[in-house]
Amino acid sequence: MTIIIGAEIRIEPSDMPKIREFAAEMVEKTTSLEPDTCITYSFSEDFNEPGLVRIFEVWVSDEALAEHFKTPHMAEFQKGMAGITVKSVVANRYEVSAYGPLRP
Repeated sequence: MTIIIGAEIRIEPSDMPKIREFAAEMVEKTTSLEPDTCITYSFSEDFNEPGLVRIFEVWVSDEALAEHFKTPHMAEFQKGMAGITVKSVVANRYEVSAYGPLRP
């Protein structure tokens, strides 16, 4: 079963340059070190709400996601987040039995 994580982190807009640095590293390490377990992993800034960061992840299994939380780059990411003013975090987990191209 495929696992999808959709998250929103609202931070102080002035912290965006800081989060960009370590979030980019998190994406790079996650997608390069976990290529057979992580299908998609991305961070994006909302165009209309300064300080809103969205995270979208697709994992091959619960086990793959659980291992991700144990990685050194996750620990580094958490250290980086300690220096960010976080206003709120909302994260949702979805279990998907099938997916494919969108057909109109």
